[in-house]
Amino acid sequence: MTTTDTIEGIGHDTGLVGQFRRPHGMLGALAGWIMAHRASNIGRNRWTVELLSLAPGAHVLEIGCGPGVGLGAVLASVPDCRVTGLDHSELMIRQAARRHAAALTADRLELWQGTLESLPHGAAFDAVFSCNVLQFVTERQALLAEVKTRLKPGGTFATTYQPRGQCASAEEGRAWIGQFAEDLCMAGFGEVEVREKPFGAMPAFCALAMALGTR
Repeated sequence: MTTTDTIEGIGHDTGLVGQFRRPHGMLGALAGWIMAHRASNIGRNRWTVELLSLAPGAHVLEIGCGPGVGLGAVLASVPDCRVTGLDHSELMIRQAARRHAAALTADRLELWQGTLESLPHGAAFDAVFSCNVLQFVTERQALLAEVKTRLKPGGTFATTYQPRGQCASAEEGRAWIGQFAEDLCMAGFGEVEVREKPFGAMPAFCALAMALGTR
C-alpha cells in the first residue's frame, strides 16, 4: 500500500478484517496466509498481470505487494523480468521475501517497505500495478501523479478492484472502477479502459492506462 496518511481508516478497524489494510502481528500473519491462498486473490492477480502484456525483460512495480502473489505472477510469466514489491507492512515484506527467496538471490526481485514516495528514484518502470489496494487511498490525484513519475513514457498502469465483504456488490465495483478511470483521465493518463472478469459470484474490475509524454 502507499502512505499511511492517505489510507482511509488505518487503525480504526479491529480484528481480522482490519488486518487486510495493514497486516501486523499474529492476525496479520493469518491475513497474509489468506491472501496467499485464497483462489479469488490468486486469480485476480494473475489476470491483472496478464492484462499488462509485459515484454521479456520488463521492469515492474507492484504497489501493495502483500505476501507476494502478484510478484509471483510476474516472475512466472515474464522471462528475464525484474520486479519491485512495495508494501508498508514489514510483515508482508517478510512473507514475500520467504516466498520468493530464489528471485531475491537471482537479483530479479527487490522488496521495499515504505511508501511510494519513499521508493528511491532510479530506472523507470515499464508497468505499475496493484490489486485490491487503492480503494484505501484518499488522496488519489497525489498518488496518480507519483505513479506517473515512476513510469516510462508508454508504460502501463493497472489497478484491479474486487469488492469484498457481506454487503459487497458488482454494482459498487463498477461504480468504483468507473470513477477511478475518470481520475486516470484527469491525471493525464491516456488510453484508459476498464475490464471486467468474473471470479465466482463476484467479478473483479481492472482500470488500465498508459503514461504519456516525457518524464
